[in-house]
Amino acid sequence: MKKYFLLVLVIAALLQSVKSQCPSGAGAFLNADPNCPKGCGVLLYNWPEGVTVYIFRATPVKVIDSVKIPGTYGGPGKGSAYLCVNCSIPLIFASITPNASNGCVIIGGFTTPVKLTDLSLSTNGSNSCQIKWTTYSENPGTIFTIQRSSNSRDFKDIALLTGYGKATNKYSLTDNNIETGTQYFRIKITEPSGKISYSEIALIKNQGNFGASIYPNPAEGDFKITIPSPYLPAKIIIYNAEGQAIYTASTLQSSMFVSRRFTKGIYAVRITGSNNASITQTLLIK
Repeated sequence: MKKYFLLVLVIAALLQSVKSQCPSGAGAFLNADPNCPKGCGVLLYNWPEGVTVYIFRATPVKVIDSVKIPGTYGGPGKGSAYLCVNCSIPLIFASITPNASNGCVIIGGFTTPVKLTDLSLSTNGSNSCQIKWTTYSENPGTIFTIQRSSNSRDFKDIALLTGYGKATNKYSLTDNNIETGTQYFRIKITEPSGKISYSEIALIKNQGNFGASIYPNPAEGDFKITIPSPYLPAKIIIYNAEGQAIYTASTLQSSMFVSRRFTKGIYAVRITGSNNASITQTLLIK
């Protein structure tokens, strides 16, 4: 009991200083995970991309493990990672500094929600669309329902997939019946507890001989433009509501991140492929 009381005092002291040490919006969550050989897992949520995050034990305070957040160090985005830990070791905080004295307090004692990222769409020019996504901290028995809409409001179920239930999972599914024009996709997540949540909406425009997607859309900041590799290199021009070209770029990569900040509103994204075929998609910044 005395050791437990001392541990509580240490955590309370850290909570007073963690605000300045923890990256804005980042979090660390501990949960029991039967798929982890060590019995538990830590979800590191919304950390700066490319950084290495260190996990600290409480007594004595020292690093026991570390993991790198996906992405390029110093990049504009944020990401999540998951690692297995020993349930018998009392954890206290996570930090990007290996010799830190405090950081993001690791919150435990509950089941963490599924974290779904990297939802992307691609088409080979026919009436098919490949949907890909990644999950972290997934509990066995999680159900993913893929939904499609032609107006971004009325979604219908097109496929159902039972999750793998591992710490990190990558999924891919092909829809062979997409209609011509803009199609919207999202993933409905049903956890074993019955809790339901939804991914962000991604869209793709099927024009028969060319296809590209923008994710997330609507977007609040950075977004990604995905272009089928047969149409690279490609040129991207973004127009504002007055028809003025406010952003121009060329890319040799099938995925291109746009990190420039745009004001709230509706934009037109024109993509011209190497075969001179062009499509224009609507982008909403909120």
